[in-house]
Amino acid sequence: MSDHLGWDIGGVHLKLSWLGSDAGRLAIQTRIVPFEIWSDPGGLSKQLRAMLGAASQAAGGAAGIAAHGVTMTAELSDVFSTRTAGVRAILAACAEALAGAPLRVLDLTGRFVSLERALERPLEVAAANWLATARLVGRLAPDALVIDVGSTTSDITPIREGHPCPSGRTDTERLISGELVYTGALRTLPASLASAVPLFGHLCRLSPESFAIMADVYRVLGRIEERDYTVRTPDGRGKSRAESAARLARIVCSDPATLGEERIEAIAACLEGRQIDRLADAIRQVLPADRRVVAGPGRGPAVVAGAGSFLAAAAAERAGLRPVALASLLDRVAGAGWDRAAPSAAIALLLAEESGERPFGSAGDHDPGGRRG
Repeated sequence: MSDHLGWDIGGVHLKLSWLGSDAGRLAIQTRIVPFEIWSDPGGLSKQLRAMLGAASQAAGGAAGIAAHGVTMTAELSDVFSTRTAGVRAILAACAEALAGAPLRVLDLTGRFVSLERALERPLEVAAANWLATARLVGRLAPDALVIDVGSTTSDITPIREGHPCPSGRTDTERLISGELVYTGALRTLPASLASAVPLFGHLCRLSPESFAIMADVYRVLGRIEERDYTVRTPDGRGKSRAESAARLARIVCSDPATLGEERIEAIAACLEGRQIDRLADAIRQVLPADRRVVAGPGRGPAVVAGAGSFLAAAAAERAGLRPVALASLLDRVAGAGWDRAAPSAAIALLLAEESGERPFGSAGDHDPGGRRG
């Protein structure tokens, strides 16, 4: 098959998934590169070219690229005067950097449109990355609930009879419905989740300063490794467990020497519990009236993905659902960690399908209901 590339242009990370074949088997190579667009919006094109070059070299050349597919969320960055201006600036950078193969853009109906149409109607392609993941899951688990927890936000999307069935399409509509939750595994401020934590037998209010982020919580608890801490630290220091503990101690205006390791771990555990509660509450809001679609025996799963898939799984269980990892539903595709960048991988797979390839196999190649185990 020809190679198909999926791009997810976020405000903090750029994600590329390259779908090709390896020894006759489909394979996805995924690259996640930290890039804060507000600090260098003019450098986006250069960064995309660098990512394409590195991925091309790893794949043995770019001659076989059939198409690039693009989705984005970075247009919301306040470096752009409006979201329309943001979409057009991002698409211009993509057109410059990705020349040489057709470029398709995912819109909010779940269809791929031309670059020209996307430039004419920019708000129709803004913040559509969640829909790529939802469409992919619909190919694999006809009745399911998708829970994709990223570094900054979480997306919760119901799937019915193979189709995404969101209550809203825009970010604002999805915030109202509970399908978009502005909490993530890395960048979220602890004080946005709790006003106080137990300490010294009392409730201690939290400082709302940017002393720490949830990445520090999950480094302290051992949920993530240093390599997974892909955003800048609040104090500009390192990403070791000890340095994360020092940052976390500051949210109660203290330090590790005063608090000790056990108290800092207790603070972290409390904050993790609050974040899981926040996500579980949103899941309950999004769940259909007929919970059996995703909750009953033999019914569809809660499909979890993203950098915070461990949070997605915990929240699903707290809401009474059965979590299943997205990658386990598509085991015919080789490649480690692609579901951490689920929208970009979904874009590549859906592009291949649109071009007449069969990336999901024929009936019987996989369990179409996702009802394994």
